[in-house]
Amino acid sequence: MDQARVLLQDAIRFQQALMTSSFQTELIEGASPVLWYGRPTEKQWLTIGTNPSRGEFFEREGTVRRGESQKFYWRDESLDVYLQDERALEATLDYAATYFEAGRATTSWFGKPGGAKLEAMLEGMGRSFYDGSALHVDFFKYATWGQMGQLRTGRQWMEHPTSLDLLERTIRHVNPSRVIVLGRENCAVFPGFTDQGEVEAYPSARFELGYHATLGIPMIGLHFKPSEVFVGLGNGRNAFGLHHGSYAKREHLIRIGAAIEASARHYFG
Repeated sequence: MDQARVLLQDAIRFQQALMTSSFQTELIEGASPVLWYGRPTEKQWLTIGTNPSRGEFFEREGTVRRGESQKFYWRDESLDVYLQDERALEATLDYAATYFEAGRATTSWFGKPGGAKLEAMLEGMGRSFYDGSALHVDFFKYATWGQMGQLRTGRQWMEHPTSLDLLERTIRHVNPSRVIVLGRENCAVFPGFTDQGEVEAYPSARFELGYHATLGIPMIGLHFKPSEVFVGLGNGRNAFGLHHGSYAKREHLIRIGAAIEASARHYFG
């Protein structure tokens, strides 16, 4: 917990810097940094997305999530006070750790147990967020009003040296047995990928394999996002005439996951 608290405090310090930058207007003021989604344990697989969505902190009608619908810690105090508030820091870490355990996960993105989305692909690979064998983190730990990929300077701030350092320290802290990077642009930031492939029956499902450059952890990079199939694939059909929308179905995601896992096992040995 001490290492996690130090990491959280450093994430808050970067948030302080961000709130005085040109990117400040894109950030949700009261949203706490999200270190991870789930409880870090040994030998987990770690999926890496882009950044928390506004829906993690707001209801659909625009009010701040409170009570049973609250997913992460909402900050009502200044960042200076928050940085030293032990109760608030502990609550921030507790919300993140119990995200799946307490039934607070955004299933429209992660998927339900036995459902579709990213969870289905993981199940095809023999893992799950809901049994704790997989954990999710984001490249950039801060929620934005708009989608990060559509913000003019979003990528610039994601790849800020402090942001990259926080990400690497997060990976080091979790110490996963496998990393799965979601999205081609996110994959491009990791220099350790050496092989590229595609799923034979789903040729639009392209992926990369390699090892984390500094930590040596086996990595899979997906050029598509199982929870957002049209991001990267587009609204079209693959070489076999299968519409990309079909890639979002549970049965197909399980097959895609199983095929990628077979390639990964052959590659990693």
